[in-house]
Formats: sequence, structure tokens, C-alpha cells
Amino acid sequence: MPKVGMEPIRRQQLIKATMAAIDEVGLAEATVMRIARHAGVSAGIISHYFGGKDGLLEATMRQILTDLSDAVAARRHALEDDSPRAHIGAIIEGNFDRTRATAPPLRRG
Repeated sequence: MPKVGMEPIRRQQLIKATMAAIDEVGLAEATVMRIARHAGVSAGIISHYFGGKDGLLEATMRQILTDLSDAVAARRHALEDDSPRAHIGAIIEGNFDRTRATAPPLRRG
């Protein structure tokens, strides 16, 4: 029986592992087994939480879009200048935030 409260933790773990696997070998080679290995879990856990690879890829894309939206919103919220130019600049900066453009370090082993 899974521990209560583990689902959100496990889902985030698998999403991060998916990003790492895709970064390492590309989308076509990011198999369920490779993703599970990155997460340190069995491949069956992916089916349990996401219904399979397609569900996991969808959740991963949604997470990326949420992170991007949050980065843009934070920059726009912090603006002191409310001009359209300032908002456009914040949107551009949020979309090219170094945390979005810099790959995580590869995990070896």
C-alpha cells in the first residue's frame, strides 16, 4: 500500500527524471525504463501515477509551462514601471530565464 501523501512527491520525482532523461538522450530515446532508472523506481510506477509514458510526457510539459508562466508572472509582478515596454521586457526575460535555458547536470551511473 502506498504511503499517504506520496503521490505528489512521486509525481514530481518522475517529472524531474523525465526532464533529465530527455536532456541526456533526447525525447525519442527517453524510454520508460530510462526515466524510471533516473528516478530510482520501477517502471510500473510510471503507469501507476500517469497511465504510461504519454501521460508522463503530458504532465512534464504541463509542469514546464507552469514553471515558465510563474517565471514571467513573477517578473511582471516585480515591475516598478507599468509601461507596455516594461511588461514586454519582463515577458522576454521570463522566457529566457537562465534556469529555463541551462540544462541540469547529467547524472552518471
